[in-house]
Amino acid sequence: MFHALLWLKQTDSTQDRLKEWELPYGSVVVADTQTKGRGRLGRRWFSKEGGLYLSFLLPPKEFPELLPLPLVVGLGTLRALEEASKTTMSLKWPNDVYAQGKKIAGILTELTKNKLIVGIGVNVNQEEFPDEIKNKTTSLRLVTKKQYEKKDILLLLLSHISLTLRTLKEEGFTALRREIEEKLLYKGKEVKLAGGGEEVRGVLVGLSPRGGALILTEGRIREVISGEMSLREVQAP
Repeated sequence: MFHALLWLKQTDSTQDRLKEWELPYGSVVVADTQTKGRGRLGRRWFSKEGGLYLSFLLPPKEFPELLPLPLVVGLGTLRALEEASKTTMSLKWPNDVYAQGKKIAGILTELTKNKLIVGIGVNVNQEEFPDEIKNKTTSLRLVTKKQYEKKDILLLLLSHISLTLRTLKEEGFTALRREIEEKLLYKGKEVKLAGGGEEVRGVLVGLSPRGGALILTEGRIREVISGEMSLREVQAP
């Protein structure tokens, strides 16, 4: 699925490189560091030396289902990182991979004209993070106490993501839904979802056939297709 690779020492954003450069579908741009790395909702993604930052280009016509795409790429990322670390990880809806309760990787999808661009940031060898995220972020190095070759992690990522994307393309999200649900962070727990000017509170029970979060709230199951999920804090009596 991936046919060309450009590995840069530094760039502003691998997402923006694919937006601006005319490269064929299947191209991958990797950077050791980014000066303007970003995540979902325009948040800054700290992209210092030690992490793995990449984006790849897909043909939009072959992947018309955008809602489940971050989960599908997230599953491939999770499989790769579990293989590399021999550690069990989780998927946080809709686009993050977690290890030991902390974020270790994130996925960003952007559709612009005839380009479907998927970005991935993986914390590999970092040992320190900025104060504002250090209590909720981790890396492979911090989880396993080992140093990793980033090229080895990259090859694992591309291999596993190729498999999950091929399954999505040929069989649809249904073929991956059960495995993703089994890895779903906060499943069966009280959560709150904020976004779009409202907040939904309830129990995360699973995923809809199109990749939305299914929340049991006020006696009914509601599908939420966007928002920021967090554990609901229950006050002691």
